[in-house]
Amino acid sequence: MSIPPPLLLLLVVLALVAVVVLWKLLATAGLIGLAQWLVITQAEEPTAVVVVVGVPALVLAVLLRRLRRTDRGPSRSPLYLRRQEVSR
Repeated sequence: MSIPPPLLLLLVVLALVAVVVLWKLLATAGLIGLAQWLVITQAEEPTAVVVVVGVPALVLAVLLRRLRRTDRGPSRSPLYLRRQEVSR
């Protein structure tokens, strides 16, 4: 079973658009992955491996936490604010 040429062309164009739009993200992820691979394969000290894997994970956790914190709308206010609104 083969993929029809128009569908294949559409998939290639969509992949190219994704790469063009996300090129900075892909480049950064590639550099981080390359650095991690180099340290993991070359380092003899376990501390270096923990640092090279742990630091990007911590940065990602902080960014996700900030993203989630700014995503709150009026309906997702903290419980103590909702209690104040009810008691008024």
